[in-house]
Amino acid sequence: MTPPASSRTSSGADAKALAQRRRAELRRRTTRIRRSVAALALSLFAAAFGVVYVQLASGHDPALTAAALRRERAAAAPGSGAATTSPSESQSTEFGGAESGAGEAGSSEAESGSGEASGPSSVTTSQS
Repeated sequence: MTPPASSRTSSGADAKALAQRRRAELRRRTTRIRRSVAALALSLFAAAFGVVYVQLASGHDPALTAAALRRERAAAAPGSGAATTSPSESQSTEFGGAESGAGEAGSSEAESGSGEASGPSSVTTSQS
């Protein structure tokens, strides 16, 4: 019980037409997605480039600012009279005293005798 030949050819033609429509729709969708991704990437690049360009054109170059700050700090460090400590001195105050048996009185005496606040030290080091 096979269908007549005329109905097979018409259904085969309909199936081919349906497949062609689906392929065309898929191509249009793929093209639309590719174009939107390319437009998004291009617009993000243009925005980022614009931000950097405006920042540099207005004179706010972060690299130049950082270099200027380093030069100012380097120039101010020797003349500021900041106390520098040797590594053994900083180790002894860091661990609560030079001797391993130093008690609470020894470490509090070292802290109060130095006259410095218990914040971060202003030690400047240089590496070669």
